[in-house]
Amino acid sequence: MVKKLKGDFFFLSANDLKTGAVIYYDGNNWSRKIEKAFKINRDEIEKYENIAKNFEKKCIIISPIFVELTDEGRIKKLRDIIRYKGLTF
Repeated sequence: MVKKLKGDFFFLSANDLKTGAVIYYDGNNWSRKIEKAFKINRDEIEKYENIAKNFEKKCIIISPIFVELTDEGRIKKLRDIIRYKGLTF
C-alpha cells in the first residue's frame, strides 16, 4: 500500500466499500468529512497501514492510500485534491 511517500504528515484515505464514497480515518473509524481526518506522522505509517488492512479484511473499506500533506496541513497532490473535491470544470 505504501508507495514513495516524501512528506512528514499524511491522512489515511480509502473508499467506503458499500457506497464508494471517499472516506478518511479519524483515529477510530472512518468519516466522509476531511475535517475529522487524523493527521499521521511519517513514523507511524506502518501502524496505520496495519489498521487499514484490518478494515479492508472486514470488508469496510477498499483501496486505502496515504494522502500527503503540506507543512500547513493541506492536501499536497492534485490527484488527492480531486478525490476530495471531485471533478471541476
